[in-house]
Amino acid sequence: MYFFYFFPLGLDRPTRRRPLLTWAFMATLVVVFVWQRWLAPATGRDPYDFVFFPGNDRPWTVLTAVFLHGSWLHLVGNLLYLHVLGPPLEDRLGRLALAGLVIILGIGGNLAHGVTSVFGWFGQADVGVMGASGAIAGLMALILLRLYSARVVVAWWVFAPLGGQNRVGRTAVAVPWAVPLWVLLQVVQMLLAPHTGATVSFGAHLGGFGLGVLVGLALGEWRAGRAEAAAARARAYFRAGHYLPSVGAWTEVLATRPEDVEAMTGLARGLVVAGQTREAGLAWRRLWDLHRRERRLGEALKVYDEATRAGLGGLLTAAELAEVARTKELQGDKRGALDVYHRLYEQHPRDPLGQRALVRIVVLRRGGAGDVETAERWLEEARRILPAGPWREMLEREFRPAAARGAGAPAGRPARLHPAGS
Repeated sequence: MYFFYFFPLGLDRPTRRRPLLTWAFMATLVVVFVWQRWLAPATGRDPYDFVFFPGNDRPWTVLTAVFLHGSWLHLVGNLLYLHVLGPPLEDRLGRLALAGLVIILGIGGNLAHGVTSVFGWFGQADVGVMGASGAIAGLMALILLRLYSARVVVAWWVFAPLGGQNRVGRTAVAVPWAVPLWVLLQVVQMLLAPHTGATVSFGAHLGGFGLGVLVGLALGEWRAGRAEAAAARARAYFRAGHYLPSVGAWTEVLATRPEDVEAMTGLARGLVVAGQTREAGLAWRRLWDLHRRERRLGEALKVYDEATRAGLGGLLTAAELAEVARTKELQGDKRGALDVYHRLYEQHPRDPLGQRALVRIVVLRRGGAGDVETAERWLEEARRILPAGPWREMLEREFRPAAARGAGAPAGRPARLHPAGS
């Protein structure tokens, strides 16, 4: 005597948002099952009026049958597969798209069952169908296309009392193995159904799966799956310290998704670590432009900060550096603003924006407690560099007393441009 049970626990791919639609669909199936078991008879309704039978006079039942289940075991099995398949697809396709796909695939699976029933194939002549299995099979096809590089974590139990075996465990199975194996099992069981008397609608399963393959290919999920596989390789390469292969994998992602923020960021970081400074600067610049175009100023500032820490201080133009410095000032980040003003002045000392940066350096350092001496040195620098005009007059007007007190302080330009906070 030998027993082997297994069931999927999930995919080894993270999701970025809560699968609210998947949870709502699962909750709906539970509520409908409670209604069909206990509430429908009390209201005089027959749940079987909503089961799909080929050729009946209620065509809407091809959809309503998706929400009905024949037993607790039937329901729990479908909920388990929805828990595994729904969240990663909802995260990647979006909630509205997934809702539409569940309806289309569920209807398609039931219609496929109708064909097998009309022709009496596999011992299922004049048999009705209920359950979300057709839709779930279609979602499995989408997983095969979009996440073929992922693995399914499967829990299993082997129980062989005569052989003294009782083992449980978990195993990660690659999606290209797990899904075709499931399809093969469906085909074998379908061929044996006339002899075993099985009442499972294998037509709905295989019909939903086939429709899922067609819809997924039409939506470009195979191409998106290739990009996702390349991204997974890129992350793994980077974690293992293989930076050039990581760069190659991120480049492959960008060939399919040219504005993928994660791919751009990963490419830039890989190039920095690999020592390809020029290429890294171009990658950071491209990412900066994308965030600015999409009005994601906070993300653009992060790009600037990370590129600067990587030694790529020449990423931005004078106008862009001035914008970054002003934004940091408005955010209350005095140290960060000073750093950018220093960089702006160092790179563009004769540009009007660079000269304004020099003025802001004096103002910000003069306003900082315990920074008066440094501010006095920068004031002398401003008096030496700035031409006659509004900026110089403003400094003379605002800081004349401080300049007088600092007459004995070291004059002239500092030996080097001090970083913020010096």
